[in-house]
Amino acid sequence: MKIFIITLFAIITGSFAIAGELTSRDKKDNVKIISGKVIDKNTGEEIVGAEIKIDNKIIYTDLNGDFIASINPKETEVAITFISYNNAKINIEPFSYKKIVIELEAK
Repeated sequence: MKIFIITLFAIITGSFAIAGELTSRDKKDNVKIISGKVIDKNTGEEIVGAEIKIDNKIIYTDLNGDFIASINPKETEVAITFISYNNAKINIEPFSYKKIVIELEAK
């Protein structure tokens, strides 16, 4: 009887683990990875630490002005801000795979 209960518990626990894996895999399939660079419009220099807000997530550019983010595969509005630069907003097309270049203009 003890072996039967342990076996039953293992089967139930395993089925929950498999169901959870399938659910998380489905969510990962609905994600698109985008990449881009934020630069100064006049000089072309990379802007380090620019704030990028995408779908209620905030990310920052690295030392080369680059960023990578995961978004839902739909048209998404992106807001970019940095001190002493005008704010910018762009729309990302759902099936565009080009690297995004965002130019910020100094105030």
